[in-house]
Amino acid sequence: MIKGSKLFRLTWPFVLGLALVLAIAYIAPDSSPITAGLGTGKYDLVAAVDGKSNNIKGPVYFEYSDKQDNSMESRIFKLHFVNPLIAEGPGFGFLIPISGTNELIDKGEYSVDEQSGEVMRSFDTVFGYADLGGKTSALYFSESGTISISGCTPREVLGEIDMVLNDGNGATIRVTGAFKAQPLPSNITL
Repeated sequence: MIKGSKLFRLTWPFVLGLALVLAIAYIAPDSSPITAGLGTGKYDLVAAVDGKSNNIKGPVYFEYSDKQDNSMESRIFKLHFVNPLIAEGPGFGFLIPISGTNELIDKGEYSVDEQSGEVMRSFDTVFGYADLGGKTSALYFSESGTISISGCTPREVLGEIDMVLNDGNGATIRVTGAFKAQPLPSNITL
């Protein structure tokens, strides 16, 4: 009986340690990004308007444009989310200022400056718009939120969005989801 008790005393820390490692591995969050299931040039967003949520999927494009501002050159990164269900409106769009003239957008989080107070007062912050089309003109502009860029190459930009847009009359849209944008083809204008 003494041999069994000594064996138990020697092995129980090992067994307990193994059980702890397995438990931690089991409860660890999934590290795969939300963009993993998307194809290039696609987005999957949820737009919540007046308490009603709609899933919107469609094509997404990006482009860069140069901006001259008081003898300083900068670039604007543009994201275009096309809503395939609404022919009249272009969907959602976001502009992100970046420094430099030939640089790609960096990985990171880009936020709306909630203190700016005016539409397009400066290009120091993320600016967004939503054109829902339809029977009545409904333009919304960024109020708060972020765009997180998780990957960038000349052929693809990956990221997530969590943005609130306002129409100026108190109506808001919250847009959340993921995207894998592709370059805007030269034969398409948005």
